[in-house]
Amino acid sequence: LIFQFLLLGLCVEYIESHAKLCKPASRSYMWREGYDTPVNYNDNELNCGGFGKQWSNLDGQCGVCGDSWEEKIPRSNEAGGTYGLGIIVEEYKQGGILEAVVQVTANHKGYFEFRICPTNDPKKRATQKCLDQYLLRQINGETKFDLPKHNGNFTVKLELPQYLTCKHCVLQWRYHTGNSFGCFNSNTESCCIGCGPKQEEFYSCSDIAITT
Repeated sequence: LIFQFLLLGLCVEYIESHAKLCKPASRSYMWREGYDTPVNYNDNELNCGGFGKQWSNLDGQCGVCGDSWEEKIPRSNEAGGTYGLGIIVEEYKQGGILEAVVQVTANHKGYFEFRICPTNDPKKRATQKCLDQYLLRQINGETKFDLPKHNGNFTVKLELPQYLTCKHCVLQWRYHTGNSFGCFNSNTESCCIGCGPKQEEFYSCSDIAITT
């Protein structure tokens, strides 16, 4: 029990992991932070059901929180699903800085993006249309965090919109990897490892609030 207590609040490394959102704690990661929520040992594998399923079977579609698109609604990590319990894990100030921590233990290159949707209702599912309205910028002005070549915990400092408050917001983390051969168009000169949209993707969602 003492050992378990010491682990709370840490983004602990697991050998089999790929990538996960540790802070603010994602819905599938909350149990590792001591919340009385369902355990998901595969919180590192919210990759839309896998590269093959996402791109060969589902035309690139994915649940907004990383579940396979074909899952029955509500999907496991969406509001009303197994892990989508609507528990607020962090509160932030309007126009302040949100410090996100992502753990990567199997580096697939690529980049991170973060979005927010103000649902103001823990039972309401966030949509990608809503999330796309609030693409967050880092403090350096960039929206994409290019992943360094090594594994580890990566801290990304994000600016919250000056005009946005919410008693309940959904934060979406998206990891668009760059480890598959692809092309940007039909020109073979545009082809390379990491090129094109057809790459493995990871997503996670966290429940937060933004106050004045």
